[in-house]
Amino acid sequence: MNKIVNMRKSIFIALILLCLSSAFTEAADMEYFLPTEYQLMTELYKNDAQGFIKGNADFLKKCEYINSRVLSGREYPEQKILYDNARVFFENVNYEKYIWVLLPVTRNNDEAEAVKNTDWATEFQYILALFKHRQKENKSDLLFIAPTCFFDAVHFTINTFEIIKGKNKNKGVIHFRNLLRYDLTCDSNNHWNGFSYRKTKEQAEGYVMGDYYLFDEKSSTIEFEKEDGLPDFIYRPKNWNKIPINASAFLWEMKNPLKYGLQNAFDQNPATSFVENTENDLMSLDVWIGESVEKAALINGYAKNTDLYKANNRIKSISAHFDLKDDELGYQFIPCKSSNLAFTSIYGGSKYSDTCLAEVNFFCGGEWIFGDIEEVNE
Repeated sequence: MNKIVNMRKSIFIALILLCLSSAFTEAADMEYFLPTEYQLMTELYKNDAQGFIKGNADFLKKCEYINSRVLSGREYPEQKILYDNARVFFENVNYEKYIWVLLPVTRNNDEAEAVKNTDWATEFQYILALFKHRQKENKSDLLFIAPTCFFDAVHFTINTFEIIKGKNKNKGVIHFRNLLRYDLTCDSNNHWNGFSYRKTKEQAEGYVMGDYYLFDEKSSTIEFEKEDGLPDFIYRPKNWNKIPINASAFLWEMKNPLKYGLQNAFDQNPATSFVENTENDLMSLDVWIGESVEKAALINGYAKNTDLYKANNRIKSISAHFDLKDDELGYQFIPCKSSNLAFTSIYGGSKYSDTCLAEVNFFCGGEWIFGDIEEVNE
């Protein structure tokens, strides 16, 4: 009898592990789009995903508008949203449920011809959406819709999002615009036939800008918005408070562009890092909170382990007023009043010349802005 029970337990455990493994494998490529969220996501079955998408007429209308007006579908009728290939995921964080939708969009014939000879451009453009689910009403509120992995006249753009998680509640969502500047190459008929991208120190140079939207339950209305001077057309919350974020150029890994992106500095995971790509190996970070802060908290370097920490550059001085300790892989607290930080000198890496920052946060108005930190009194 015991043998039968143990066998049943073993089969049950094996099935659980198989399901978990399958779920992780299916979602693994979401690392490209949502590098800080993908490991927390579970994919819906295809029938459930189709039911969620096609049952939301307003969402479909907004997606068609993005395809037509932003992704050039108006000029290229062959360009279509592949609704049957949609993927839908849910993510539970602090007893709140979020729903992510990823819709592939075919490239027009000119773009398809140009990207076929590259090993870094995605086959499709995409539309990425985020909903927040209200359990009591069994209703999902649409928060964001953004085109991603698309070309405009001068940039390849990847829009991504990051949920900022507190200890007991979630604080908001950061929208990051990650841009790779490129130059077109054309054939004798003036058709695209390839790309060359901008480099610094022989490595691809990415640019990033962000907006941190603080959750406001009273205003979830979204609207289509264009920011002047930016290749950015997205649906976003209309009246939520937002904190703009800017940073120095970062190291764009061609086949995994966001591997070293700015989202890593706000993900509360010291194993990931924001890695600059500037000529002098220095960097700056501007977070426009709108008032003085009481202090900043930073985890220096590539803090995944001691070897990576030593191999890469670490920050030594901040604005010539504060110095960070070396060989410290935990939080260091700086009594600064500004959330605009210029890192002015470095500790050199033993192998690489890239300067890394694992985490940054600011204390203002009685709380940590980008997730909670438990401070240890020494």
